[in-house]
Amino acid sequence: MLKTWLRGASLIGIALASSSGAFGADALTTPGQLLENAQEGGRVLFKLADENNDGQISQKEAIDAGNLLVGGFFFRADANGDGMLSKDEADTARDNFLAMHPVLRVVFEKNRNVPTSTGTNPVATVKTLIDTNQDGNLQATEVRQFVQTGVTAFFASADTDRNGNLSPSEVNAAIVGVANAMAQAAFETADTDHNGQISAAEFDKAIQEPARAVFRAVDVNNDGQISQQEAQAARQTVMSQMRALRTPEPANSPRNLIRSGTAPSEAAPIPRIDLPRSNNQPAAPAPAPAPAQPGTNPPGQ
Repeated sequence: MLKTWLRGASLIGIALASSSGAFGADALTTPGQLLENAQEGGRVLFKLADENNDGQISQKEAIDAGNLLVGGFFFRADANGDGMLSKDEADTARDNFLAMHPVLRVVFEKNRNVPTSTGTNPVATVKTLIDTNQDGNLQATEVRQFVQTGVTAFFASADTDRNGNLSPSEVNAAIVGVANAMAQAAFETADTDHNGQISAAEFDKAIQEPARAVFRAVDVNNDGQISQQEAQAARQTVMSQMRALRTPEPANSPRNLIRSGTAPSEAAPIPRIDLPRSNNQPAAPAPAPAPAQPGTNPPGQ
């Protein structure tokens, strides 16, 4: 259930962020930038999944990584530790997540019961796929099976050379393939008469749903109008969330150390880390105090 909420919220967040250009050109993200960001995320996930550091991801490594990622969310949401997520536990986990992401929370609350153009609710659809016994709860075994099935299907498509491993190039190509599939699905959904073309009327209808979703999120007082204050508040909220996703480069990063010509100890204090030792291993001597920086007084003076 938590994975369902996270996936749905993330998709809504991407849609809102992509639409935020209406409230400021500096918030606009191009399709190329979205693809580049996706591939950068893919590189991070690749390194995490490549447990033996051989530059390839086996199917077992991929499934293990999926279990680690989804299992972490599952066990965090499983408050009573019974190996099952009840609706209350799932709702609590979802609410805690949305509380930390106000943009997603507003959009979710506004659109939780809004069906897609196909008449189905995407959150309910994914939940049905995971909850195979349809008892309203999610067991650890169901989540594990969902991960294994999904990863295996993705792996079969992405492993284009059929050598049983995924290379970085195959992962990048798979990300492009997913983007192409999403674009094709969007086209087919918009092509309501299935003639292989999108008319002006079909285009207008296709963009109405996401546009209305953004409208409902921005129209805070639900009066059917977006005031200048509401538009400004929406822009500020989106920009603050985007800034929160950026990680500043630390002063002692290799790049900044090279640029500034400073030593690591000059950029930031280096703490002493005591590692666990066996009983017969002597403790390391305490390091000598660092020399005082120019213009500062030694300790105690």
